[in-house]
Amino acid sequence: MLANFFYKSVCTKSKKVVGLFFIVLSSFLFSQEASILENITEAEGLPSNYVFNANEDQNGVIWLGTDKGLATYQDGRWITLDVDNGMPGNYIFHAIADKKNGLVVYLSERGLYYFDTNKRRITVKYPDLGNLVLKGLKISPYDKNYILVYCIDFSKKEEKFFAINIQNVKTLIPLLRERNNIFLVKNTTKTKLAEADFFLRKEVIKFNNTSLEEVDNGIIRRKNNKIIDTLSEKNGLGNNHINQILKTKKYVIISSQGGGIYIIRENTPKVTYNVKSTNARAVMTHKNMEYVLSDGILYIISNDKIRSKILVRKDAFTFFIDEKYIYLGSFAGLETYKLNGNQLKLISTFPLTSGVSKILKINNQIIFTTYGGGIFVQEGNSFVRHHNKPFNNIENFFKIKNGYAMISYESGISLLDENFKFLNHITRKNGLHSNFITTAFSDNDTTYIGARKGVSLLYKNKVVKTFNKDNGFKGNVTRLIFRDIHHKMWILTDQELMLKYKNNLRPVGSLRLLDNHEDLILKGSYSPENHQLTIVTKNKISVVDLSKIVPNSYVRDTYLTRVYSNGEKIDLNKKIYFEDHNKNLQFVFSSIDKDILGNTILFYKINNEAWKPFKEPRTLKFSHIDQGDFTLAIKAVNEDGYEKIVPGKIEFTVLGPFYIRLWFIFLSVLVIGVFLYSYLNEINKKKYIKKLNQLRVKHQLENERKRISRDLHDNIGAYVASLISKIDKLKHSDNTKDNGLVSYDDVRLDAEKILALLRQTIWILGNKDTNLIALYDNFKTYALKFLQTDEIRIIFEEEIENNRKFNATTGSGIFRIIQEALQNIYKHAHATKIEVNIISKDKIIIYLKDNGKGFKTENLKEGFGLQNMKERARELGFKFNIYSDVSGTTIELYEI
Repeated sequence: MLANFFYKSVCTKSKKVVGLFFIVLSSFLFSQEASILENITEAEGLPSNYVFNANEDQNGVIWLGTDKGLATYQDGRWITLDVDNGMPGNYIFHAIADKKNGLVVYLSERGLYYFDTNKRRITVKYPDLGNLVLKGLKISPYDKNYILVYCIDFSKKEEKFFAINIQNVKTLIPLLRERNNIFLVKNTTKTKLAEADFFLRKEVIKFNNTSLEEVDNGIIRRKNNKIIDTLSEKNGLGNNHINQILKTKKYVIISSQGGGIYIIRENTPKVTYNVKSTNARAVMTHKNMEYVLSDGILYIISNDKIRSKILVRKDAFTFFIDEKYIYLGSFAGLETYKLNGNQLKLISTFPLTSGVSKILKINNQIIFTTYGGGIFVQEGNSFVRHHNKPFNNIENFFKIKNGYAMISYESGISLLDENFKFLNHITRKNGLHSNFITTAFSDNDTTYIGARKGVSLLYKNKVVKTFNKDNGFKGNVTRLIFRDIHHKMWILTDQELMLKYKNNLRPVGSLRLLDNHEDLILKGSYSPENHQLTIVTKNKISVVDLSKIVPNSYVRDTYLTRVYSNGEKIDLNKKIYFEDHNKNLQFVFSSIDKDILGNTILFYKINNEAWKPFKEPRTLKFSHIDQGDFTLAIKAVNEDGYEKIVPGKIEFTVLGPFYIRLWFIFLSVLVIGVFLYSYLNEINKKKYIKKLNQLRVKHQLENERKRISRDLHDNIGAYVASLISKIDKLKHSDNTKDNGLVSYDDVRLDAEKILALLRQTIWILGNKDTNLIALYDNFKTYALKFLQTDEIRIIFEEEIENNRKFNATTGSGIFRIIQEALQNIYKHAHATKIEVNIISKDKIIIYLKDNGKGFKTENLKEGFGLQNMKERARELGFKFNIYSDVSGTTIELYEI
């Protein structure tokens, strides 16, 4: 019956009634306290969310013991030491700093060790504890030189105590327990180091006029012995399992079991509410209360608590609060509610299908913009529509000096006067760096236009300056621009809060607005009444008291520690030189950032170039630098934009390639001079040789002419004379058979010899290139023709393995030499046999041997023919020899 009644009475009502029912139902169902904690987890590079302990060493460096190893922060990143780089194990269950050289660490199932933080390695392994399980490490309350070690033997249910002297950490000293006291016994002297229940006491941390005390369900904060609040899962702790509380000079670090570490600053300007706001739509402050619209829920925040969550329309885009009324814009149009505490009552509706993007109330007049429908301005009980010439799809709307500004994510910004009359439209065509506009702010006669990747300044309808990454702008889009009550100009982006300083933007990096790299700032709103900035990110809502922001002006110094060239270390006590083959140059500097909340970056510039950031935290690498002298300047810039130029400049010289050095240039000039001299001398020599060759050729031609003339005279001429004589005899003969008369065969024989000599002469003069076999065959033909009627027998022998090729000069020269040798044998030797032998392997050897009368070589007078043969052989690269005795004569022609 009750279900049927509920269905008929409620479910059949209008959607508005049902919506109001859930709005009222959601009131006061939620209340969340603000958190002053800043959380660092694996999302920000922490090796593990299971942090068992935290310690600060003698150098002010924080060391965290985790289940993944020993972690520390350096130069913008977390470094973990584990079994892969020298640690005996990964589970650092207990650790304590001796404030001198390092840490005493206890590794689960591995034992107790001493870790030197300067050398970053284990230097002492203490004796095996056996069945003892270490339960705690603390400094003695009576003697700070001793670290106390508390162990339990669970099998015997006994407690054991040891001590480590900070002055000599190599020894583990057993302690004596008497009743409720623990003593160090040396000889017969007993020194009290602690009470037995010392390890069971909850430590109270004094910090920033408050005390922090760990309890079962979190951490109690007291001030003047009165409890302020309890830090627990309700207001920021990831879980209530606290491992250790560490106090440093600047903050308190709380290590937790599964939640990473939590930090409380000495002066924290920010409180946060862990609320997922992935679709934050609008933020507004009204009467010291912050209102955040996200995912169809209106959060109401006051007095460091989220007082309530009011369920509104899921498609709500914007809202505006005025005294007791709240105006809500959605795809349904404009709805007006009466706000009574945490309850809403619908008053009126102005239906609109295009969707409401922004609502303002100025001079008691409601103004709202739409997605595609233009502007609507209240006049009496109705609304008048105004169109914008460039675009009607208005993403946001702002009141500026003497008018209004309408922005678009694609079409730039339009300016209107007080009567909503169109004045001007600004885009990339007339000076904006982007048409993706997100916000606008009017400051006297200047309008700040926030866009993607920067902010542009509009003065007298002209863009006069743009703040981009070169001026310190950080982020992808601008979220909010405002001037606070102290006349400071602030710019909020999706990643940073920045303060305008002269002509640059200076980030407030010491104020951590984002928990990790995946988080983004979605909305922001400044309230001048309480000087607070409300910031909504994807993961939380934060309220920042701007009066408590104290930028960090301290910048840690750095210095050059090492220089490498191709992996080899260079002596810094000498002037730094790099050879031309040194392609990999490295300058390594000391650590500049050991603060887990800091982010100092090094910049460099060479000579007069612009400053450039290091690509690696402390190492500057160059793959190639041109030859010359260079000056390297270094500066450090901290998270708040304050910078410090490192005193002194680093000077170094790159010698460059050898071919541009002075010694090489001098040597090159000398070599080129010698080369030119040799070249010119060679040219002159070639000219001389050419002239000499021309004379030699001329001489050879003359000799050849004479030789041919002699051949014609001696050989052909003789045969022609003999032929004429025989023809005359035939003419006067009576054709009777007479032994003294000449026959026609004799005439024919002389004619054939003349023809053979002429052919041979023509072959020699006309042939250009030949080879050894062709030359030898031609000589055989010539010799057989030349000797065919005489009583001289000629024998040819040959051993030609290499058929050498010759040019015309060489071929004809060899032929002429052996031809003339054959003719001399025929004329003077009176021989009956001639042997011709030619051998061709690596060299050429030619022999002509006869069985003639011979002669004595000492009586030999070199005539023109013999001298001509020797000279011709020398010019061809051959040696000509002649040997003779009574048995005959041998002529030898061989290649040198």
